[in-house]
Amino acid sequence: MFNRNVRARELLELFLLSAIGSLLAVRFYLHLTGYPQLGGGGLHIAHMLWGGLLMAGANILMLGYIGVRIQRLAALIGGIGFGIFIDELGKFITSDNNYFFRPTIGIIYAIFVILYLTFNFLSRQQKLTSREYQLNALVQLEEAITHDMDPAEKARAHDLLARANQRSHLTQQLRSVINDVELVPENTPHNITILLRKLDELYTRFWQSRTSHPLVRTFFIVESLVFAFAVSWGIFLNLDDIKQLFTGMADYNHWMILCQVVASLVAASFALAGAVYLTRSRAVAFEQFRRATLINLFLTQFFVFSRVAFGALPGFVFNVAILLLITYVIHLERRHGAVQTQPLE
Repeated sequence: MFNRNVRARELLELFLLSAIGSLLAVRFYLHLTGYPQLGGGGLHIAHMLWGGLLMAGANILMLGYIGVRIQRLAALIGGIGFGIFIDELGKFITSDNNYFFRPTIGIIYAIFVILYLTFNFLSRQQKLTSREYQLNALVQLEEAITHDMDPAEKARAHDLLARANQRSHLTQQLRSVINDVELVPENTPHNITILLRKLDELYTRFWQSRTSHPLVRTFFIVESLVFAFAVSWGIFLNLDDIKQLFTGMADYNHWMILCQVVASLVAASFALAGAVYLTRSRAVAFEQFRRATLINLFLTQFFVFSRVAFGALPGFVFNVAILLLITYVIHLERRHGAVQTQPLE
């Protein structure tokens, strides 16, 4: 029987981010160094092998040691290894071992999107079983055994046990053990924690001002216009290519352009819906704009990466930044009790 880990989202996201980071780092390094080859005398040691070695190392850590810290380290090392491994995908889907096969980047991007959706499904918020809450509370005792449990970690363990079966003798025993643990002083808040608290205060004051709704409405409208302009400009720059679709002579590049235009239009429609909904509910408006950004990330960027490879990276970074901002705003809205809709995921 598989028991779920309450830290799954944190660990899976660390794996995914380290994989993406290592892939981009490898591509950037190879570009700067002129794509050198390791080996000689007819031998070439592909960096895919180094990726496999790192993934094997991550498995060894997971199997040979216990603890949350080891899980984090294994997720980091395994993600780095996977990114290095998947970078050479082009060599293994082409008959001539073509590392520079143009659709490769789009395929890799699609793989990362599928991984993101899979990880999001596996770590979705839902009620665990009593046994799973007990097991996760037991994991918290690692901090007690290493004499490193602070009040926040103790409160987290108690919260997990509060959701388990209260009639269970094991739940009562675990609570008793945790109550007897000697704590260490809680660490001084990190700079990032202090920053987030200040942002929360600024956000609250912003919505209390009279100009907040007009400013946000303007933001949504401008974003919608930017979407529309980007689509129109893309059609204008590739007008000849788009005409090829109606002559029966369309190639791979033409279809990628068409799909990019369609995905951009769908995203723009959600952004416009956000501007309209703002007068009724800013929570709904933010969710509509979040959907527009997700469509850009999961669809539009896939077609762009497939067509121009790493030339699409600036747009990808911009959309990720917007998504992080919108997600944080929605998080604040939930904390302020303003959200009335279910999230897309």
